[in-house]
Amino acid sequence: MLANYAYVSSWPILDRKLGSVSAVAIDGAGNVVIFHRGSHVWSFSSFDAQNVYVDATGGPISQHTVLKFTHDSGNLLQEWGENLFYMPHGLTIDHEQNYWLTDVALHQVFKFDLNHSLTEPVLTLGTRFEPGNDMYHYCKPTSVAVLRTGEFFVADGYCNGRIVKYSPEGIPILSWGRNSFFLTRTFTLAPGPVPTNYFAIPHALAVVADRDLLCVADREQGRVQCFHTANGTFHSQYSSPEIGGRLFSVKYVASDGGLLYTINGPGLDLDSVPVGGFILEMDSGKVISRFQPNNSKHAFSNPHELAVVDDGSEVYVAELDPQMVHKFRLISPQPSTSSLASVRSEGENTSSFGHYSSASGMNSALTAGSIGIFSIVSTLIVTSLLVILMARVFCFRSGQGSSRVDEVPLRSMANEEG
Repeated sequence: MLANYAYVSSWPILDRKLGSVSAVAIDGAGNVVIFHRGSHVWSFSSFDAQNVYVDATGGPISQHTVLKFTHDSGNLLQEWGENLFYMPHGLTIDHEQNYWLTDVALHQVFKFDLNHSLTEPVLTLGTRFEPGNDMYHYCKPTSVAVLRTGEFFVADGYCNGRIVKYSPEGIPILSWGRNSFFLTRTFTLAPGPVPTNYFAIPHALAVVADRDLLCVADREQGRVQCFHTANGTFHSQYSSPEIGGRLFSVKYVASDGGLLYTINGPGLDLDSVPVGGFILEMDSGKVISRFQPNNSKHAFSNPHELAVVDDGSEVYVAELDPQMVHKFRLISPQPSTSSLASVRSEGENTSSFGHYSSASGMNSALTAGSIGIFSIVSTLIVTSLLVILMARVFCFRSGQGSSRVDEVPLRSMANEEG
């Protein structure tokens, strides 16, 4: 079924300006929690050549970095996290309502039990301000995913390009993956399609509990790779020409046979696909729907992470710049017209990955607030009006916003924001 989402522009209610919103999650009560960077900005000069954070002496973020809102009204319920973090990245809330947060400047992962303390984590992994690649050091870790058993996974991250699995107590069990990100890898990658188990920034994680899989947003390779949670062996991967070459986040919804919700990011050339959210069928790998703001003032620019309610009724997207969080509400499912995508299961030939083209991208992608088609005549009228309107909008923006097309992707890559 094709999901039709409406954009909720009045959410949340907040009386202050946020920093770059790096993460968003949903707790067990349905409240929405965000993790933001306050006054700290990840710039090209934030880390030295050895990935050490250079502004440690400046102190942690003084503002509350973790904010919890009601999902319906958007009222602020709770805020904490001041004077704890230097460069927030990932946020996960597990089934026991523990908060897992990653900080790329500290190179650490934290587990907080809010009933225990808002200032002292119950578990800390990694060594403060020390990047590394053994089992007790990270290099800019990005995300955490937790199984019902209490075992958990850490995506590590910008430099190491690996996934590490731990026992509930934080004891390392296994690790897999190799860094293929061209800015940080220390080896020459063979020509041709990038093999599985290689990551160009494993940026976000999603547990697919009903299939015992862990899915990874392989950011700079524009794909989702999924692995068996028991032993880390490869299972399948997903990509689409509609999504493009950069994919920042992935979340799983079990309805309709299993769906992957993804968000891409600004591309690195003028021919890049538009920034938006995409929904893929796990069984077919096809993109069956899209979601993006229908409000030009709130258009996606540099989205970073997303969260989805278990039944898919609401979607939230964290944005680095502009610094905000977007909300989408499911209006109604509609019959889908699937578009071409690629999905490869374990055992297939890796040389065929990515050689696909989309001939029906626009047919399969309904944005939030799209108008229902009631008849052939009304369709022609609406289409004609939209063509005229879009022509005017394009002419207006082409004079004012051309620099944005070039600046956003290049800034994102150079700063390693993501």
